[in-house]
Amino acid sequence: MAHLDVDPLSAQATDEVGDAKNKSQAGNTLREFRKCAEALRHVLYQDRPLTEVEFLFIDNHFQVLQMAYFRWKRKHTWPADFH
Repeated sequence: MAHLDVDPLSAQATDEVGDAKNKSQAGNTLREFRKCAEALRHVLYQDRPLTEVEFLFIDNHFQVLQMAYFRWKRKHTWPADFH
């Protein structure tokens, strides 16, 4: 339930702190993603055959990542006529 006696300046400061925390978490997530991508690259460069479970696991995760990226890209890319 929202409080009606909230000071707008306090609320703004709280939002800015929340934004900073979200940016920090996003940065941490992207750093972890980079580490995982590098580790996966290393495994794949070993050129050993993957088990069926490993293949399906990697393939499914690539598909989920691709769908999320395309969804994000659609929201954050200007249409071609606006450039």
